[in-house]
Amino acid sequence: MKTLFILTPLYNDWQALARLVEELQAVGQEHGLALHLLVVNDGSSSLPEALPRPQGSLRAVQVLHLTRNLGHQRAIAIGLAYAHEMGVQAPLIVMDCDGEDRPQDIPRLLAAAEQTPGIIVFARRARRSENWVFRSFYLAFKAIFRLLTGRSIAFGNFCLIPPPLLGRVVYLQEIWNHFAAGILRAGLPWTSIPTDRGRRYAGRSHMSLTPLVLHGLSAISVYVEIVYARLIFFALALLGADVLGFLALLYVRYLTPLAIPGWATTVAIGLTLLASQAFLFLALLTFLLLSYRSARMFIPAADYPAYLLRVDKWES
Repeated sequence: MKTLFILTPLYNDWQALARLVEELQAVGQEHGLALHLLVVNDGSSSLPEALPRPQGSLRAVQVLHLTRNLGHQRAIAIGLAYAHEMGVQAPLIVMDCDGEDRPQDIPRLLAAAEQTPGIIVFARRARRSENWVFRSFYLAFKAIFRLLTGRSIAFGNFCLIPPPLLGRVVYLQEIWNHFAAGILRAGLPWTSIPTDRGRRYAGRSHMSLTPLVLHGLSAISVYVEIVYARLIFFALALLGADVLGFLALLYVRYLTPLAIPGWATTVAIGLTLLASQAFLFLALLTFLLLSYRSARMFIPAADYPAYLLRVDKWES
């Protein structure tokens, strides 16, 4: 029987968790899996009367209670760091507990991992079911992300991490802000398989427009050095174009017999102001980049205990 660890962050979704446990047990029973569930309670405002207990193919349940709500990306980072400290030596599945990441796709992730051992396998949603507003903003985010970083991202948290890579993942400072983007930024080996988005088990999604924007900015922040560098090049290009435009006006005015129109003075003043702003923008970006590179890194494997309140454990 193959052992598998399941890591899921949770914030006030206890009813959905109960349904997830039922489906995980069914999948484990069907495919001969011994499941260990690791739930990261991300500062929920309330607790259920009873937490899930091991039974059937679910051999162990651990609930990590965090000191405050940190967001699901940081909850995942803490869960991974805790699993690494536990010495987990089995494949680890990262998934949301709301039902949109389907437990029925776990065997497909395992099959892909067996075909390409030693790499992270992401579940890429081939078909989305959100409303058109959400999808429009998601497409806009992907376009902006590619423009600023030069990379594409087409998957979320749902993935399988093989044991040899877990020890590398938990030392990535980038996963503290965005798990999937952090994997891409670090250059760890990965592949993806297409999956469909499942239906939410219960309640309403916490991913409204504002959290979606913050989630997108968190992904971009993983590439902040590249973004700063690209913006610096843009500021340099803008400054260079302003200088060339100003020199062209001077050349026509003093070195050619051509007449200078009356609006040339206004254009010269505008170019001077624009060049000043471009220079200040360039200086600001340069200092921000230097400040970022000198700041202390947050390493999940070393720093996660500061946010861990307690751990509840049950084993069959």
